[in-house]
Amino acid sequence: MDWSEAQPVYQQPLRSDIPLNYRVRLRHPGYPRAKNTLFLFNAYDHPNGGVRKLFALTACGLVASNTWHGYLSREEAGPPVADGDDDILIGQDFYFHNHAYPDSNRSEPCSCISQPYPIYPDFASWPFPHGKMPPWWPSIDPLPFPVALISDMSMAVKARDVSCRITGSVEAGDTAHIIAVRENAWFEDHNMFEYSNDIRSINSAGNQMLLRCDLHRTHEQFKWVIFPNRQKYVYYALDSSVELASLYHQRELRSIRGVKSEYLLAAFARAIFPKLSEFLRSRVDKYLLGVDIPNEDATTGLKMDGAWCVERFRMPGRPRSTSPTKRGSPSKGDGGSPSKKRRNALEPLESLEITSNRNRIRYHDPRRDGPCICPILPLSPPASSASNKSLKQVPVRLPIICLSDQCRIRQELNRLDRLRQETLKRERLVSDPRGTWEKHLEWAKNPKAVQDVPRWRWVHGWEVLDSDDEELVDWEATLYQGD
Repeated sequence: MDWSEAQPVYQQPLRSDIPLNYRVRLRHPGYPRAKNTLFLFNAYDHPNGGVRKLFALTACGLVASNTWHGYLSREEAGPPVADGDDDILIGQDFYFHNHAYPDSNRSEPCSCISQPYPIYPDFASWPFPHGKMPPWWPSIDPLPFPVALISDMSMAVKARDVSCRITGSVEAGDTAHIIAVRENAWFEDHNMFEYSNDIRSINSAGNQMLLRCDLHRTHEQFKWVIFPNRQKYVYYALDSSVELASLYHQRELRSIRGVKSEYLLAAFARAIFPKLSEFLRSRVDKYLLGVDIPNEDATTGLKMDGAWCVERFRMPGRPRSTSPTKRGSPSKGDGGSPSKKRRNALEPLESLEITSNRNRIRYHDPRRDGPCICPILPLSPPASSASNKSLKQVPVRLPIICLSDQCRIRQELNRLDRLRQETLKRERLVSDPRGTWEKHLEWAKNPKAVQDVPRWRWVHGWEVLDSDDEELVDWEATLYQGD
């Protein structure tokens, strides 16, 4: 070998036994065949195309009320497939039967279903199964020593893992969140703090691991998940990527001691739920579970109209409607411009309403939709204890044109207030990992706290200046004083 010459072009060691042309459909037995596909997975687990049985049971069990004793069959009312936790489903179509549903809680297959079992439609509505983890989901050994409480938890994660947990690469490593930071609201609502051994935050070291930067990005894009294979956690490819599947599919991870298995299950669910889109957008009435669905029943769910499901779960960025009844853009001859029409500044705001579930503006017509009955919520602290003897917060005095405009103002100001509170909370978790700030928050909950307006505003994020030297007031001196 002549070391003075250029070396051959680098060739990645791609596997040749990965099947790239097979897929497996997991169906719901309670709906017509043309509209009952729950999941469509790439069949990378067998040369002839197959998916691990436990992988299919976990994905279906998560969306179907967190049940782990369901079964899979090849026919809509057929017998279960062969037993064995390590079996691979070889075929194209399988039906998932949820034993938690009363009519199908029996040993023999159910030939008729009086009502389809309900499912959770998205990750936001899915409750974490505290104390009811899948029996095949292994726990992870904790570290022999606790992670140091430092302000930058990423440094603690890098010291713990040293290299990428998949490739072993030391260069270009990122501290990747297992449950993404954008899911912080779900993290808090479901009390996921209880699995953290260091800080009560989504930034806990148990919710992070070291990944090479490209794998970090593809993980956030839900192109792969971490899944157990015979009590060992492996890389499991979800995306139709030849490179990722050939390089890493079913590769065992390096040591992930200190990572919480509960967070791995939640991350698995977050990557799985978007794959329900084909089923949710089918025009057939469905039984759904979810916190944002009113009057639901925990066992049977709520029957939702198929057209509502199409509108509620449609993919973002759909092309504009070509309906002939849809009003087009105004022309120059009509006094408008070829581009989008802008609202006249003098036009009444009574028809404007901002929706909370989409980043778009919806026009509300009181003659069509009726008056808006949304209440006005408190938006600002009292000016002083003397001016408000009842210590009740009052809404900001803004010009109210109509009830719909009142609703718009409330929603916008509440949105800004939530954004401010979330930002403050993230900053405090980093700068004060031991939670000393909580004493200030406890003080602010006291009804008499509003009498001390400067300190009350400081606790809620205001910068309070001393009236004498115009410097920031140091309230830390009162941290351990009695209130």
